[in-house]
Amino acid sequence: MVEELERWGKVETNRLGLGALQIKQHPAILKFTVDPILLAAFARIRSTASVLDLGTGGGIIPLWLTGYRGIHRVTGLEIQSEVAALARENVRLNGLEERIRIITGDLRNPPPELTSAGFDWVLSNPPYWSAGTHPLPESPSLAQAKFELTCNLEEVIRAAANLCRNGGRVALIHLPERLTDLFTTMRRYKLEPKRLCLVQAKAGTPPHRVLLEGEKLARPGLKVLTPFVIHDPDGAYSREMLEVYRGKVLR
Repeated sequence: MVEELERWGKVETNRLGLGALQIKQHPAILKFTVDPILLAAFARIRSTASVLDLGTGGGIIPLWLTGYRGIHRVTGLEIQSEVAALARENVRLNGLEERIRIITGDLRNPPPELTSAGFDWVLSNPPYWSAGTHPLPESPSLAQAKFELTCNLEEVIRAAANLCRNGGRVALIHLPERLTDLFTTMRRYKLEPKRLCLVQAKAGTPPHRVLLEGEKLARPGLKVLTPFVIHDPDGAYSREMLEVYRGKVLR
């Protein structure tokens, strides 16, 4: 697996968070950011809950939830076969094969083993931008991860709602300018927004990400959390961000 990837560039092994987890990255396939880590920290998941990560990429969310949060069962769905293979390599690297399952497939037409599962939680760090709004990365894999080339926001939310059990939860990280789309689309698919947290690079700056959790077939009632700040004024990581990197739940 690694040898095949190295034909396209060097595979690097990096620390994931401030604990023992490691992750292999590939310049043309995976360059992980803080976004999936924030989403994994935002979701308040019981250890026994069944969890699905839509568009799992290199497996960051499953690794984080099982390795740092002690979740017993996490499934990752990834449409790109080479990216799914890298996620499986990362699962093996961390010895988490008994807790994580990586499936290659399309969330717009999920594999049969997912459609009958009824997950307690469905998470997704989906592509943020429509094609044509920004220059595309040269790498097709990175382009699909960042831009709505193979799925759009409505398709992600529809899949999450369909794969989540009644009373289950769906959590996403996205752009604040898409909040109206997030709210209206969630409600269209019977997901009631329940928790929201805006993410700021530094205190006093406009938010650049939003974390949103919805509950399937729930009554209305949205809790807005204190904004989460990534960096202190001097550019160092904030105390809250360091806690997240240690595997703590976002407060």
